[in-house]
Amino acid sequence: MKNPLSILHVEDTPDDSDAVRHLLEREWGECDFIRVETLPQFKEAVQNRNFDIILSDYRLPGFTGMEALEMARTLRPEIPFIFISGMMGEEKAIESLRNGATDYVLKDRLKHLVPAVKRAMAEAKEHLLNRKLQQRLLEASRLQAVSTLSTGISHDFNNILTIILGHSSLLKIEHEKTERIFEISDTISNAARRAADIIQQLMAFAQKSEGHAVVTDINRRVREIINQLRGTLPDETGIQFEPAKDLPHILMDRSQLETILINLVANALESMPEGGTITVSTTLVLGGEVAHAPSDHDADYFICLKVADTGKGMDEVTRQHIFEPFYTTKERGRATGMGLPAVYGLMQAQNGWIDVISEPGEGTLMTLFFPVVRESVLKEATKSQLLRLPRAGRPTILVIEDETDVSLFLEAILTSGGYKVLVASNAREALSLFKENQNEVQLILSDIGLPKVDGITICKELKALKPLVKIILCSGYAPKDFKERMDELEADAFFPKPYDPQSLVQSVKKILDRG
Repeated sequence: MKNPLSILHVEDTPDDSDAVRHLLEREWGECDFIRVETLPQFKEAVQNRNFDIILSDYRLPGFTGMEALEMARTLRPEIPFIFISGMMGEEKAIESLRNGATDYVLKDRLKHLVPAVKRAMAEAKEHLLNRKLQQRLLEASRLQAVSTLSTGISHDFNNILTIILGHSSLLKIEHEKTERIFEISDTISNAARRAADIIQQLMAFAQKSEGHAVVTDINRRVREIINQLRGTLPDETGIQFEPAKDLPHILMDRSQLETILINLVANALESMPEGGTITVSTTLVLGGEVAHAPSDHDADYFICLKVADTGKGMDEVTRQHIFEPFYTTKERGRATGMGLPAVYGLMQAQNGWIDVISEPGEGTLMTLFFPVVRESVLKEATKSQLLRLPRAGRPTILVIEDETDVSLFLEAILTSGGYKVLVASNAREALSLFKENQNEVQLILSDIGLPKVDGITICKELKALKPLVKIILCSGYAPKDFKERMDELEADAFFPKPYDPQSLVQSVKKILDRG
């Protein structure tokens, strides 16, 4: 036995509602018919009950049918919505269809209601089937992406581990040859960095790398990055920058912007083996003028960062897969297949997105959309940046790290840099050591993922004892749930794992020496 047709009718005149109900019941039998008169009643019904269709008058006491339509499209966009009105007018009817109404029927022509409801129900059923098919296709695509991902990780990491293990054995064999020791050590370091790059790009794709967003002049930052890249480009390849004037600032991690642009330029270079031109440009666009924008992006303005090349372009099949991890058209070993997926993940983390236009033989245009945040948010972020400027201190460092081999490495590296180092393996030891050496300790270097009490919690407690102490937080990634707490702590820096020894010492020195 079929369930009765469930109808929500927005109508303030009971007689009109009864006429509609009797008409529909002659066609479908007894219906589950609910009548509401006010916007709060409508909202409560839509939020708490399932309906097959919504019918609504256009003029109602205290609100209009357009308001009901807008609420329905927001709360339950899958439910068909039909206007039944005696004074709607053709202009308003057309406007309602543009705003998402399924159909409209005049009250003096109710004979058209049953065909309109049948048509709306059929369309809704078809849309539901399409959504189910799309979901299945998406699930199949995800499974394929996971398969590609696992294959890529397995291949690349097996190669990297072979290099590290093999050259570790060579160290034992050739330990008396000083030059060979340095060569082997460099090979191991390069392999480890390659592994670290893959992990960082994977986390960027998975949007696990939250970064440190600051107020950024995108034109200035892009120009800096391009100037750095110019010296690395082949002689036959040129790069030019075409900035728009008077762009508003945005909030983003400047190192992530560098990662994005470097990956896009690298992708452009691969498409131009015989040389060509890369054009980077910026523009400001109104949110309402952005074609094909995702439905959840509603910023008033976007800054577009465009990277165009004169290369060989891509076909449709390649375009559909370029953001999948480890998908690459290059020979295995020449690329990780993680460059564009990392760009995709970092843009998602920025609440932005990326569009691709490319045809074989016609080059490629990558357009990145960065939402422009409200002026009040920028002012608050600027104030926060100024508050984070650290003061000078003595070179005594408290390291909080629960992994013994990592803490030994940190102690050795920092000691070689001329610093006195105290090491704690957990929050309890850190608190005890800090209290004993409170006058000496000027910087705390802490892992976030400590056992029982995490690094942010213990650093907050230690900073309460000594507000001027400097803090560097470390982790393999910056968890999103920790982002707000990290901002509240006002740490002086975040340093990602695995550590690069030279960069670590330079960062510590810069923070301690800064006035």
